[in-house]
Amino acid sequence: MAMATGLSIKRIAAHQQHSVPLLVLSETAQQTALPLMEAMVREGLGHGLGVVVVCLEQLLSRDIMCQPAVALVDCRPTMAQIGDGSAFLPNGTRQIDLARLDRDVCSQIERISAVSKVSGGFVVVIDDLEPLLNISRVDTLALLRKLRSVAKQCQSSRILARYSRDIADQRTDKGGPHLPLVSNVLRSIADAVVDVYPMDVLGTWMPGWYSNGEAQPFVTLGDNDERRGLLRLEHRRQSGKVGYEVAAFEINEQQRPVFSAVKAVATVEPPSAATAGPDPRQHLPFNLDLTDKQRQDRADVELPYLEAQAGEIHYQMAEEDDWDEDDPDDDLEI
Repeated sequence: MAMATGLSIKRIAAHQQHSVPLLVLSETAQQTALPLMEAMVREGLGHGLGVVVVCLEQLLSRDIMCQPAVALVDCRPTMAQIGDGSAFLPNGTRQIDLARLDRDVCSQIERISAVSKVSGGFVVVIDDLEPLLNISRVDTLALLRKLRSVAKQCQSSRILARYSRDIADQRTDKGGPHLPLVSNVLRSIADAVVDVYPMDVLGTWMPGWYSNGEAQPFVTLGDNDERRGLLRLEHRRQSGKVGYEVAAFEINEQQRPVFSAVKAVATVEPPSAATAGPDPRQHLPFNLDLTDKQRQDRADVELPYLEAQAGEIHYQMAEEDDWDEDDPDDDLEI
């Protein structure tokens, strides 16, 4: 994969790239995308966009929720619903009315767009897609498509959706186990997908990656931090081309995202013998090495199948055999 030198993710996060009405943030159990998503929301607020927060698991940070340009669609179950059991279906799935959610989100978009400093501009934030996907994959994708079409009408608007690719890909809908992976389906409808990774996976991606091309390692093992990590951007442009980019991100003191390019070193030195691990054969009760005589004896062995391949086939014609001197392919005009 060719490494992109430009930081498209920086332009997208700063709302300078307007062809991304639907941006999906995917995370793993080792690295959450929540701090990065909140930093992108602050960028939207800083550009005068109204924000609609669809809360399914937890509220965003207080500094975001206290903003007058932020509206909340709270889908979390109440304590009373949890107590009487109405918050969950018999199979343990959350009880969420997707049709009502659709109406509430569209109503809040209309209200928040009226007070937005950018004409009709808004950001819809879905903090976790998993509860919706767990109810119905088809209805959830239909909701995302509808919200994307609404956001596409204003070039500054955007849908931010977060999900865990570790969990979502294990979900199956009522259609059966042969449905495509959720990750693949989301990539097909999203304009951009940001896969978030912990910092210590860099060495497993490509040995020899460094922050500035010098001998200093970019990260060290065990250096995981939810406020800094790696990301892989997959951006589907309006022309149909798909661009890829690998970058590092960090949330600064102003709670804004800072992105930096990740460069690859041209050559990687192989590990020396001094750093190589112990020989796994040293404690075996038998010897795997061959002496010169053993190698010669093995080379002198005549294998039966080689002798059979060197044989000849002799055919003795019988009296009733009819030998035809004509070329059987003469009529083909070869």
